[in-house]
Amino acid sequence: MKADHAIILAAGKSLQLDGKNKVLIRHPQSQKTILDRAIEAFAGKHITVVVGFGALQIMERYPQLHYIINENWANTNNAMSLGLALSQVGEPTYVVSGDIFFSGALIAEMDNRSGNLILTEERENRMLTSLHCELDAQGKISNIYGGPIRASQHPEAIGLFKITDRELLKSWHKQCLRFGNLFAGQTLPCQEDSPLYAHDLGTHPFCEINSIADYWRLVQTEYQP
Repeated sequence: MKADHAIILAAGKSLQLDGKNKVLIRHPQSQKTILDRAIEAFAGKHITVVVGFGALQIMERYPQLHYIINENWANTNNAMSLGLALSQVGEPTYVVSGDIFFSGALIAEMDNRSGNLILTEERENRMLTSLHCELDAQGKISNIYGGPIRASQHPEAIGLFKITDRELLKSWHKQCLRFGNLFAGQTLPCQEDSPLYAHDLGTHPFCEINSIADYWRLVQTEYQP
């Protein structure tokens, strides 16, 4: 089933990036913001942006988008932002963190695949806050967990979801509102009647910006001599 909606979680303030709302970070080569690139990638879909810190600056620049305000952004995590969004969006949707540069080709690829999908990558270096996916040989996910990785074949969930099952969206909505201090991915239920599948990133460009070091690595990648 196709997902005609996209939810971008952009309510937080980044203390590691000079207090900037990460959705307004500009790509070093194109000078397009993360939100510019997301709008291009989700072309033709109804986009909802959850805002909090720096909301006015975002809303003034992008008046064409639909907004939901997380007034408690300073005291909650992005699970609460998603819970607020799912109170209004109950249709098949993409969900993505507002700190990622990604391509439209990736979304087109995921559009052409059915089912509930979690974008994954087999990364060697992972943060303590990384989420890992326990899955079978067919790519069906049985568990999403944080902390130390339990097996080398468990890929990392890297912040992009496509959920087409409405009952799963309802369950995710409830979990997000109940555990609003967690990351959204931590609250996504693994239900037998609404299976989740890993979708490998492959060779698609994908860059999450959490720190100045992340941005500098992107600059060096783009401007290699």
